[in-house]
Amino acid sequence: MAVGTALHLALSGLKTTQTQLGVTAGNIANAETPGYSRKVATASTQIAGNKVAGVRSEEVTREINTMVQKQWRSANASSAYAKTRLETVSSVDSYFGGPNDASSLVSLYSKFTGSLQTLSTSPDSVANRTAAVSSARSLATRLGSLSENIQTLRQSAETNISNAVDKVNSLLTSISDLDKQVVDMGTRGESTAAVEDKRDAAIDELSGYMDIRVQNQPFGAIAISTTNGTLLYDDSPVKLAFNEQGVVNAQSAYSVNPDESTLGTITVVNGPGRGTDLFATGSIRSGSIAAYKELRDDTLVKAQSQLDAMAATLSMASGTNNAKGTYFDDTSGTGYKVDVTNLGEGNTLSVAYRDASGDHTMSFVAYDSSKLASSASPPTGSLSTDPSNPTYAIDIAGGVAAIASQIESHLPGYNVAVSTVTDDKGTSSDTSDDVDHQMLSVFDDGSETLQGMSGSVNSGGLQWGDTALPLFIDGGSGKSYSGLVDGSDSVRGLASRITVNPDVMGDPAYMVDYASNTPSGDGSRPQAILDNLSGRTFYYSADTGIGSSSAPYHGSVETYLNQVVSTQGANSELAQQQADGQEVVTSNLQSRYDDSRKVDLDSELSNLIQLQTAYSANARVMTVAKEMLDTLMDALR
Repeated sequence: MAVGTALHLALSGLKTTQTQLGVTAGNIANAETPGYSRKVATASTQIAGNKVAGVRSEEVTREINTMVQKQWRSANASSAYAKTRLETVSSVDSYFGGPNDASSLVSLYSKFTGSLQTLSTSPDSVANRTAAVSSARSLATRLGSLSENIQTLRQSAETNISNAVDKVNSLLTSISDLDKQVVDMGTRGESTAAVEDKRDAAIDELSGYMDIRVQNQPFGAIAISTTNGTLLYDDSPVKLAFNEQGVVNAQSAYSVNPDESTLGTITVVNGPGRGTDLFATGSIRSGSIAAYKELRDDTLVKAQSQLDAMAATLSMASGTNNAKGTYFDDTSGTGYKVDVTNLGEGNTLSVAYRDASGDHTMSFVAYDSSKLASSASPPTGSLSTDPSNPTYAIDIAGGVAAIASQIESHLPGYNVAVSTVTDDKGTSSDTSDDVDHQMLSVFDDGSETLQGMSGSVNSGGLQWGDTALPLFIDGGSGKSYSGLVDGSDSVRGLASRITVNPDVMGDPAYMVDYASNTPSGDGSRPQAILDNLSGRTFYYSADTGIGSSSAPYHGSVETYLNQVVSTQGANSELAQQQADGQEVVTSNLQSRYDDSRKVDLDSELSNLIQLQTAYSANARVMTVAKEMLDTLMDALR
């Protein structure tokens, strides 16, 4: 009986050793296979009663550090997010260019201001006039091309989100198929280690698109959700859809309200959470998809806003008069008056005054109720980007007298009046070219509490007699940008529409001749435009990403442009630092992740020798047992 027991024990040892030998051979063969984790076939003693009855192989398992795996997947999502942002932010920075780049916005702006400076000193030069118009056109064209570049990047982000969603759906389907194989093979007692490797590889790839959380389920199954808990897979995968928009332009904007959104969003169309909008719920917080959404809806929108603000202030600096109120002291009182003849939509008037609490400024933005759509409402509330400056809308449809009445209602204690002044363009007997100016006066009883008055008022035309020139116009309206069109701000996308006034391109003399009888050698107009560009202060919306709602950036066109270029450079540098830092973290975790599952050939070869020895020993036991049985059989013959 003991010989039979020895045979049984040796046979079980041979079978177990063969299994371990196969696992070891597999490890050696796949030592360099990406995603392969080292397999281990453990053995356990078989007990019958109180005696050893043999040895058997247990389930083949994988050597892998699941905690490091979890950390790496989180880092992989962050790394994909940082890399995706860096690529686009770097492109934006290169588009804006630096001071030494001849085609950069800064260089073209410098050429434009330089041409104005030259023209102001030599206004009679036809070449100088032509050069000024040409440099203005180059600047406007560059703003348009930059706007196109920005929208191309937004279009690319929209398309990349769509492609990513298709890939995510494919990965979730693969994960589902592999997960079912794991459960099925496990219930049959088969090794699932190789299939688990494939499942992990698909999950690892998925983590680059979005931040995920993986939870173990009974029978070796798993469940996957985003880090905020939105379920992606549990027994069956969800199906995602992205309603990609065909054309993305400066007017395109995402909204959580689907009726208002003109950009695509990701929704669950099948499975748990059906109908959920993953963008609206903030379910995707990292990975390349989150980066593409941020670029499309925030980073690139701010870049477009910066270009639009640049176009807007260029247009206003050249095309509107920065009218300073004229002080008067007469029988009516003391105060200030300003020419409002050409006050139009979006133009502003400001009154500075002092009361018991200190110095204040109140501003008024003009709108035209006659141009509002039937369903539109007039602008309300504060219309200024300057939080310390209360601003009110005034309707100019009723004429100057109505304007005066509205302003007076907001300035208790002050009187507002209108008067007409005739500008005699010719001789006293020739009134054919005389111009009547409507003067708005704000005055008090002589207490000197008024501190000043100013206005930003449209030019009356190419040769109306003022130095303002509608040089940069909105190609959509054919007018200089003034802030409002039909009651709405038309600044969005202005950089893509801005162009040089075709009348000025046709006759560069308008760069100098602000009236039909402009004196020869008078460089007042180009100098005035130059002064407005470098010295006139504008407030810029927080939508540009420069400044904030409570502390908006304010400065000249020139200082703003420098700030924009500086901001883009800083954004690019920060994105590079974040990507580099995240790459270090991810790389370290990748090494730890790989080390936790890698095959060490030296260890495997050492193990192979041990298995060979064990196999030989078990075979020797069987040989001895056979010889003993043969001897017994010979004795019995």
